[in-house]
Amino acid sequence: MFLAIRDVFLGKELGFEEPFKALEFLGIKSIELHVTRELGTMFGSVSTGASRKKLLEELSSRGIGVCAILVENDFGARDVRKEIEYICKACEVCPDLNCKVVRINAFMRPVSGLSMRDYVIKSAEYIRECLRVVEEYDVSIAMENHGLIGNNREFIRELINEVSSERFGLTLDTGNFYWYGYPLEEVYAIIEEFAPHVKHTHIKNFEVEEGYRDKPRLGLGIGRIRGAPIYAGDIDMRRVLSLLRKGDYDHDTTIEDESLHRFDKREWKEILRRDADHLRKILEEL
Repeated sequence: MFLAIRDVFLGKELGFEEPFKALEFLGIKSIELHVTRELGTMFGSVSTGASRKKLLEELSSRGIGVCAILVENDFGARDVRKEIEYICKACEVCPDLNCKVVRINAFMRPVSGLSMRDYVIKSAEYIRECLRVVEEYDVSIAMENHGLIGNNREFIRELINEVSSERFGLTLDTGNFYWYGYPLEEVYAIIEEFAPHVKHTHIKNFEVEEGYRDKPRLGLGIGRIRGAPIYAGDIDMRRVLSLLRKGDYDHDTTIEDESLHRFDKREWKEILRRDADHLRKILEEL
């Protein structure tokens, strides 16, 4: 496994002059690249082969790789065809950037009249279509456990079985199951179950009001929860990364610290550096 970071943390609002200065400060050599529907990125457009070649050359010259591409699709949108096209366009970008994973969403909001089984069937249908369209590329599609539907353990379990493809798996978000309301020990059990299907990760942490850490809070119920630095929250990242290693996962550990808003902006850079140092030390010792 290796250290990476979401590109959203490399901007000027975090106190960095430009992305490469941020990566140098953090000692990180891999990024998750957000790609818009128009195939825009923080580095400019990647809509043509020439633009992708230019970006690859720039990244490679600095020793930087792209561990995954992130898209913001929603299978609950009115025009699901556009969501499928968006995912497929992102998959087409991957080979030119030496990237093999596209992170996607499933349904980002409940849809009236749909059961959990309906969400599974429809998500599987859309994902299989994407996989067929981009069959020529060596790319995996990785759904994040995200939102009220995507964090449901049974939904994920059934979707993996329904799609039944080596090219489909998860972007495992280490904090979202806890955010959703699973007790802390159950979070570890869920991660262990799905570890063999993980293609990509978002590493984040949370802290829950004392007395509720080991109680169900499903559906964002009882028990206050807030983002915490990766090195300081309730979730034991050494245990999480050990479970991933046990499941034969050997790709990125991508920083996604959602606690920064709690702190003075002048502290953000140092918090991210401590996040990186914490994860780096664990990876070196595994």
